Amino acid sequence: MKRNFRFRISDFGFGGALLALLISFSVDLSAQTIADAARKERERQSHVQSKAVYSNGAAIPPPSASSASKAPSATVAAPAKKPEGTPAPTGPTDNKGRDEKYWRAAFQKARDDVKRADDKVQLLDLKIKDLNMQLLRQSNVYNREYRIGPEITAAQAELDTARKQAEQAKQKITDLEEELRRSGGLPGWAR
Repeated sequence: MKRNFRFRISDFGFGGALLALLISFSVDLSAQTIADAARKERERQSHVQSKAVYSNGAAIPPPSASSASKAPSATVAAPAKKPEGTPAPTGPTDNKGRDEKYWRAAFQKARDDVKRADDKVQLLDLKIKDLNMQLLRQSNVYNREYRIGPEITAAQAELDTARKQAEQAKQKITDLEEELRRSGGLPGWAR
């Protein structure tokens, strides 16, 4: 006795056909919902961006929606005038008169330079690996010898330069730490 396990829609009757129709319809609706949600999120993120204006180191807050609707002809307040010269720092300073804000900005810029240099090194390393894989996969002698070979050589030279720049950027952080120590600044300013 051999049983045949084939199913037909007619075996399930009207209820089975209705169930199959509902499942396919719900899958279609959920795809629309996800796409709509993605569009709404993109729109929300485009409106979230800050609209504050920075002028001479002072921030001018953006007009709020309620004040903009009440007084559309209102002008933006001018930044407060600073006295001539640089303002005296209010907190502790080092021997040369530089405060925590100066040192944190200098260290952040140096760290950003190190990250950028390291990312460039990784990118060039991946490029060289990709070119080497192309070289191994190519069966055409012309492409291997005359096109990919010089590309690998040029990428290797760029990688060496990028590694030197990364080392210089790391050395700059070390130099900044030493300068901070010698100028009598607090160690926490390097963080």
